[in-house]
Formats: sequence, C-alpha cells, structure tokens
Amino acid sequence: MHESRRATIERRIKTVPAMLVITAAALFGAPVFLAVAVTFDVVRTRLRLPTLRTYLFVLQYLINDSVEILFGPLYPLVPSLAERTAWWSVDLLRRRAEQLLGIEVDLDDESLATLSPEHAPLIVVARHVSVLDASLPGVVCRRFGLRARGVMMLELLNDPGFDIVYGRLGSVFIPRNDPEVALGRVRAMTSGAGPGDAFVIFPEGRLFSRGALESSMRRLGRSSPERAERLGGLRSTLPPRPGGMLALLESLPDADVVVLEHRGLERYRRLLDIAADAPVGLRVAVTAERIPRATIPDGDAAVRWLDELWLQLDREASRVAHS
Repeated sequence: MHESRRATIERRIKTVPAMLVITAAALFGAPVFLAVAVTFDVVRTRLRLPTLRTYLFVLQYLINDSVEILFGPLYPLVPSLAERTAWWSVDLLRRRAEQLLGIEVDLDDESLATLSPEHAPLIVVARHVSVLDASLPGVVCRRFGLRARGVMMLELLNDPGFDIVYGRLGSVFIPRNDPEVALGRVRAMTSGAGPGDAFVIFPEGRLFSRGALESSMRRLGRSSPERAERLGGLRSTLPPRPGGMLALLESLPDADVVVLEHRGLERYRRLLDIAADAPVGLRVAVTAERIPRATIPDGDAAVRWLDELWLQLDREASRVAHS
C-alpha cells in the first residue's frame, strides 16, 4: 500500500540535501540574519523583537529536522530511537514556542485523562486551524503514554524529517485525490492495534482559511448537496472529509473516539501572523471529550454523526472567536 523504494530514494535525494544545506546556511549565517532581524524590528519600533524571535524558532525547527535526518541510519539498529527522537523534537519545539513566541499549552488534565492507555486503542480527532496545532495531539498523547500514529497529507513527505521518522512510527501519508490509495493506507496503519495506540486524524484534511471554506463548500455542493446544506452554517472550520474517519471506525470496531479541542490559535493561522506580534502571550487551552464507541452509528449514519460533531465544534469555535 506504500510507494516503491525507488520513489522514496528519488524524493530523498532531493529533500535531504536541501534541508541540510538550508540548516547549515541558517546556522552559519546566523550572525548576519540575527543582526538584520534586530535592525528590522528596531526600525519599526517593535522592541519585543518579533522577527528575531520567529527566526530563532524557525532555526530550531530546521535543527530538529536535520537531527532527525542524521540519526536516520541508526533507526533500523536501535528500534526505539525514532520514537525517542520524534518526542524530543516535539517537546523541544513546544518549549521554544513558549519561550520565543509566547505560546503556552494549557492541558486540562481532568478531561484529557480519557486518553489514558487502558482505554486504547483510541481514535483521536481534532480540527486544524493553525500551523502550530498539528503537533498538539502528539504532545497530548506523549503526556499520557500513548503511541500516536497520524494520518498525514502526502505533501508532508517533502519535509525529510517527517518522511524519515514518522513513517517508521506507523503514521501514513495519503494523497488528496486518490481515495482508493488513501483509504487503503489508513486501513493498513491499524494492523496490530492494541493498548497504547492512538490513531490521530484531522478530518478537515487541510488548514482552515476563509478561501478554503468557500472552495470546500462549492465542491461539497456538487458532490453531496445534502451534506452541503447540512454544513452550510460552518464559519470557523472546514467541512470534514469522512473517508479517513470511516476507515478508522471500520478497522477499529472497539475503539472509542476522543475529540481533542483547543482554543486560542485561531488568530495565528500562519507563522507570519505570529511573527508580527511575538511574543503573543497566548495560553492555548486543550481539552478532550471521549465518545463511547457504542454511541457512534455505522455506515451513512456515521457521516451524519461526524457532520453534527463538526457543527458543534464550529459553534464553539465561533463563540470563542467572537467573545
């Protein structure tokens, strides 16, 4: 169900050297880049130096990615190294986001206790409103001792760190426009699932924006007028794409669903949005709701259930955004 070894090698021949060269340039050119960033901020009287802070955060990301690449030859020899490297990277970026960008993750331990390993395997769903929220499920799953396996878009294979590490950890990369291949990979990732496994999916399939919402609703109107009418009130989320979620529900018939909700990142969809204001002094509240599997219908009724869940999340997100 995965790409050929030749295709993998051809891609990595391009992406791996490119990432290592970019990281080296960012490191060796840091004195110049830092001076330019500081000057840019001071000239614009941004004395909290948001450009400098954002550059340092991006530099940390590049370093992490390069470390993931350089450890690559060791992953087959030390089975636990890929997972340890992934969690090191996620945790370090979380701390840098707090220190440099002023974004603190506030975990509601009481509600998030539903992710404890004895309830696994679990299906974890979340909405996608910012470039920074993609790592939240990993942070939360790690906190509660779960092994997170993600459903990711194929484009992320262009990030060689993601490519080398997360595929080894059981995540899958799916194409947007080939449902047969995508659903096959989602089903395959659940093989051998058991306690301690959490399967993470963002049903919207892409980052929210007003333009993406309009185009998604137009496509939905052509393919499923009934769903388009039902989801016509969405304001802060994209209509969910049910295929991947249904595949997980079918492949994991005993798995409960945990809805991971976060509030606070809506204003900062892109890194450029943060770069203008950093440090933003933002606390991202993360909560969870566990939905027993027995309450989730099968087949077409599951699509309606997912739509209604997303309408509920959208109403809450819209309320918070306008409060």
